[in-house]
Amino acid sequence: MTSICWKSAVTWSLLGLMFLLFALMWGPAPALAGSADAVLYEVTEDMYLTVPSPNGVGVSYVTEASQATRRQAMAQLAGYAKFGTPLCPHWVKKIAPKAKSCTVNAKGSDDLSLADGTGTLSGTYAVVVQDNNTEDAPEFVIITGTFSGEANLGPAMSGRAPLGYLTNGVGTIDGYDGAAFKFHGTFRLPFALDESGRRGKPWRDADAYYLDDHFKPFPVKASERSLGMPTVRLEIDFDF
Repeated sequence: MTSICWKSAVTWSLLGLMFLLFALMWGPAPALAGSADAVLYEVTEDMYLTVPSPNGVGVSYVTEASQATRRQAMAQLAGYAKFGTPLCPHWVKKIAPKAKSCTVNAKGSDDLSLADGTGTLSGTYAVVVQDNNTEDAPEFVIITGTFSGEANLGPAMSGRAPLGYLTNGVGTIDGYDGAAFKFHGTFRLPFALDESGRRGKPWRDADAYYLDDHFKPFPVKASERSLGMPTVRLEIDFDF
């Protein structure tokens, strides 16, 4: 397994992060128009149902949905960010000249009320690019950080629409105090359509759709599936 020149890569990473800090202070380059700044897909998720503990400290886990008051979930996400955004600064081209975007891997958790679908989310992320090992997906880490925000999955959890929203998002960059960026996003949950046009549960390897901002369906692509299952799509826009 071959690799890139790590010394050179680390040097460019440090210089790039200094440039990123400068950009965050004076204003990053404008994002490309016409689509989200970054799109992440939920590859896996582990969800638990909870109720307040009898002693008032922490929560207790339950198996019956009728007993639960909240849901807690942990997910692995992967996707892409456009160049000119905080998760894909232009200096990345010095490390990966052929890259057309930056790959982003994230680990996140949420804590949502079952009553209205609102709550919080937080996690960590890593920006990775391709090294000389072209047999694997991008894996060389060049930026890491954390994120947090408020989530509203009320439309999806109530059955009104397969949508959710992320607001007041804040991201940080590891190793640089004060380097932060703000963002918001939209969750698009996949669904199937029956012959009468009613939405239903999506199935493995079957046609599936997302709902756009005009409440019109558009197809889930083959690249938006994990082991054949359509994935939850999170579209992120940065607040420049």
